[in-house]
Amino acid sequence: MSAWIGVLRLWSLTASTVPVTAGAALAAYEETFSWSLLLLCLLSGWLLQIAANLLNTYGDFRSGVDTADPPPTAPQLVNGALRPCAVRRAGLIVLALGAAVGLVAVAVSDVRLLFFAAAGVAGAGFYTTGLRLKYAGLGLPLVMLVMGVLMVMASHFAQARVLSPAAVWISLPVACLVGAILHGNDLRDMAGDSRAGIRTSSLLIGPRGGRWLFVALHTLPYLLLAGCAVTQRLPLWTLLPLLALPLSVAVARDCLRGETHSLEGRSAGIHFLFGVLLTLGLILAHVF
Repeated sequence: MSAWIGVLRLWSLTASTVPVTAGAALAAYEETFSWSLLLLCLLSGWLLQIAANLLNTYGDFRSGVDTADPPPTAPQLVNGALRPCAVRRAGLIVLALGAAVGLVAVAVSDVRLLFFAAAGVAGAGFYTTGLRLKYAGLGLPLVMLVMGVLMVMASHFAQARVLSPAAVWISLPVACLVGAILHGNDLRDMAGDSRAGIRTSSLLIGPRGGRWLFVALHTLPYLLLAGCAVTQRLPLWTLLPLLALPLSVAVARDCLRGETHSLEGRSAGIHFLFGVLLTLGLILAHVF
C-alpha cells in the first residue's frame, strides 16, 4: 500500500488544483459560478494528473531514464516494489476514470467542453507512453499547454460557457510556473536523461540556455500580471501574486549559480502560492 501511495505522487496535485481554481475564480468574478462544476473539474484534473504520474513512472522506467543511481522521484519500479505492468494498468484505469468524470462535467455544462476534456486525456496518455512526447523534447510545451492554458480555460469555460480573453491572460502566468516545475526537474536530471538517449528542453538548448529559460519562466508571470492590471485586462486585485516575486527571484538566482537540486520542489511551492494568491485576488475583486 505504501508503494502505491508513493507512486501516485499525491503531493504533486497542487499542479492541477491551481489552474482549476483560478479558472473558476475568474468565472465567479464574472458572476457565473457553480460549486458542482468546480468539484467535477477538480476531480477530473486530479485523476488525469494521477494517471500521468503513473504512466510517467512506467515510461521513465521502460525507457531507462529512472535508475537506482540517482534514485528517481518515484522509485517503486526501480526497487521492485511494484511491477511495471501493474503500474501501467493502473495508469490506464485512472485515465479512463478521469475521462469519465470529464464527460459528466460536459453533460452538466456544455458539449463544447468535450474538446478540453479530450485534450487533457490525450496529454496525460501521450506524455511518456504512446507518442511519448516528453522524450521528443516536447514535454515542456505540452505541460505548459495542458496544465496551464487549457486547464484554466476549461475550468472557466465549464462555468461561464464562453471563451474569454481574460481566461487566456490568467492562464499564461500559471502555464509559465507549472512549466518551471518540469524544467527544474529537467535541469537537475540532464546527465541521466542524456545517458538514456532522450531529449528534453534543457538538453536541446544546453545548460546555459536552460538556466536562462528557467529564469524567464519565473519572470514572465509577474510581468504578464502587471501588464494586464495596468491595461485593465484584469482587475487590480490580481496583482496580489506579486507577493511571491521574492521567492521567484531567489530560486532564479540559485539556478544561475548552477544549484539545480532544489529547483523542482521550490518551483512547485511558488506555483502553489502564486495560484492561491491569484485565486484570492479574483475573489476579492468580486467582493469589492
